[in-house]
Amino acid sequence: MKPYRLHIFVCEGKRCSAKGSEAVREAFKERLKAAGLKDVKVSKSGCLKVCKETPVEAEFCPAVVIYPQGVWYKNVTLGTVDEIIETHVKKGGIVERLLLFRLPG
Repeated sequence: MKPYRLHIFVCEGKRCSAKGSEAVREAFKERLKAAGLKDVKVSKSGCLKVCKETPVEAEFCPAVVIYPQGVWYKNVTLGTVDEIIETHVKKGGIVERLLLFRLPG
């Protein structure tokens, strides 16, 4: 298997799917390919259960996780995919306004 620098998981659980997560995943794939970033893998995941951590169930949807850093983003939309790619994927930064949490380490 080819090693990847980053692996992006897009939640496609029921609530995230209802808010367009499949289109978000496809946008990540298309834009990363267009940018020539072959060392980044994009995958769908089952429910990440972050929406169950808030009284407003879908407040965090769609959710995206980027490994190996363990950075979890909330409310990722087609309009924020480019920002995540530019700030996180290309420059190694964090899109603070979308940050749900990051794993220690």
